[in-house]
Amino acid sequence: MTAPVITADKRGFRAPGTTFMIVGGLLGAIGAYLFQLYGGRVLGPEAFAPISVLWTAFFILATVLLVPVEQYVTREVASGRKALPHDFRPAGAMVAIGGVLGATFVWLNLDALFDGRFEYVIQIFLLMIGYGLLFVGKGVLAGARHFAGVGWAMIIETTARLLAGFALIALAARATSLGWAMVIGGFAVLGVRWWRYDRGGVKDGSSPAAGFLAGYAGGTTSSQVLLAGAPLAVAALGASPALISIVFVTFTLYRAPLTLIFALQGRILPYLVGLARDRDHVRLRRIASRVVIVGAGLAVAGGLVGWLIGPEVVTFLYGNEFLPNRTMTMYAAGGVMAAAAAQIASQVLVAEGRTRRLAGAWFGGLVAALLAMFLLSGESEVRVAGAFVVGEFFALGLMALLAIRR
Repeated sequence: MTAPVITADKRGFRAPGTTFMIVGGLLGAIGAYLFQLYGGRVLGPEAFAPISVLWTAFFILATVLLVPVEQYVTREVASGRKALPHDFRPAGAMVAIGGVLGATFVWLNLDALFDGRFEYVIQIFLLMIGYGLLFVGKGVLAGARHFAGVGWAMIIETTARLLAGFALIALAARATSLGWAMVIGGFAVLGVRWWRYDRGGVKDGSSPAAGFLAGYAGGTTSSQVLLAGAPLAVAALGASPALISIVFVTFTLYRAPLTLIFALQGRILPYLVGLARDRDHVRLRRIASRVVIVGAGLAVAGGLVGWLIGPEVVTFLYGNEFLPNRTMTMYAAGGVMAAAAAQIASQVLVAEGRTRRLAGAWFGGLVAALLAMFLLSGESEVRVAGAFVVGEFFALGLMALLAIRR
């Protein structure tokens, strides 16, 4: 069966289901914050620290290994090719790699960061399996332009995790209860039955997964170490469990724009894939240029807002025990907005299959951040946040050059 030729969707971002997908993304982000807020308030900063590290480690693994799978499946289905069962093989490989890496990290730090509880090793492995299925499902739904289904997937995931968290904490008020709630959230999305929408043509071998995933995963490795590694970095610099929790909730709270972009970029990609298939490089270059310019301005504005009211927002939500450093909040807010702009611009490279350029931009940002962290002085959380904003702006500049240049 020959795969149909897909051109740019003339409806653009007005296609049916777009609004509900955005609503689902917003509700998913809100649900994630409510989950963390509830856990932090019930357990306190010290007891909540293992979940801070578990969430951070899983977020990095999922974004590095599973987001590329989602984007690949989205691109395949949007191009008229059938994803299943062929794409389960590369997806399973990424899940296995993430499961082994995550379980090894937790096991090696069991006493130092996880209260010596082996449950966390099992939880992070199950998280990779459940969310591996979720990300493949979101790719199928987005590629098939069933955007309302993507919205439902995000709503079901966050609702199941939140309700499970309430119930399990009521039974046993300890951090492992929240870990099991996270596992339930990933598997709950099987109820959407997303595999029904994989109706493309049989693959002909013209779109191998290995090159695409290797380039994308290489880029997101650097990107997510930059974005989500702050709690791990301050832990490596000798921070207390309470400070680790403070850095975690601050960066997670300010990561809202980027979290939403990760959830909704499946809506952007099918449109850009159509432009790439039509070889409309002028429009792709124009989109990337506008995103970078607007994003740089929003990053500066975000840093100003983070300085003015950043600590107050955190303590309003989490309590005075979680009061962060004001300079840290400024750097975190500005850096996240720069990261959001770079992520949107990167979708042009993903649509064209040029993921190795994406890897180069994020790796350059990571190198800049590491250099900055060693050169900066001061409190550990300020050094880490300062390195973060340097790395994100450097990556944004590289992304502008690589996405715009033909």
